[in-house]
Amino acid sequence: MRPPSSFRLILLAAIVLIAGAACAPQRPAAPEGGKYYVTTKITYLRDSPGYQGNLLGQLYLGDQVERLESHASGWWQVRSARSGQIGWVQGELLSPTPVRPVYFYVTRTAELRECAQESCPSLQLVYRGDQVQKIEENDRGWVRVLVTRSRTLGWLPGAAVSEQLEAAAGKAEGPYYYVAVRTLKLRQQPALEAEVVKTLRLNDQLQKLEVNPTGWVKVRQPASGAIGWVMGRYLETLPVRWAPRLKQPAAPKPGKEREGLPEPEAM
Repeated sequence: MRPPSSFRLILLAAIVLIAGAACAPQRPAAPEGGKYYVTTKITYLRDSPGYQGNLLGQLYLGDQVERLESHASGWWQVRSARSGQIGWVQGELLSPTPVRPVYFYVTRTAELRECAQESCPSLQLVYRGDQVQKIEENDRGWVRVLVTRSRTLGWLPGAAVSEQLEAAAGKAEGPYYYVAVRTLKLRQQPALEAEVVKTLRLNDQLQKLEVNPTGWVKVRQPASGAIGWVMGRYLETLPVRWAPRLKQPAAPKPGKEREGLPEPEAM
């Protein structure tokens, strides 16, 4: 008994569809690779796709990565162009369009610290004009920043960071200098016998206000607002990156021999 004509038609159509599917070229999967950019201020590379993965490193706003692999959960395996590290990050935090970070400027020499307190360990010195990216800020006036030149993450007082370096400097009466010795006494008058206003430290930033013929310089310390006099020979126009300069022994008074100390009291 022959099957009904309608059944034969359905069977024939099924055979044609199956044959067509077998002969049709297969569409390739979406290729991996390509450059992407981090769109959030900070995120983390992990050793597996998911928040349970161990932390391998950090990515920051604008960082470029190369996409290597994707996971059904929405996590991507990427390679950081900055560090070369490979790890997993959420795909939704990446964009094919370059992201330009917003930079801020350090307005005075300051210690970058591990946490938001003066007692926290120092990570490095940052200097006036250094660029930073602001990551977060707390209600005690501290900001967490990423230093552009060293890629170090740490905390600075909010007053030491500004959107515009020129605006933060205000109406400066003179150029900026830096203490080039370990300690230097800021005095009320241009004389060694004058009362000490404050003891300055290596790389403290000073604003020059006035110079007298004997080599003393009147300065203001932006960090504290203290004003006084120091010997100009102990200042530099740039921060000291290596060893501090040794002080020159003071000239002996008439009738007395020089004591010959290797580094006399800060002047």
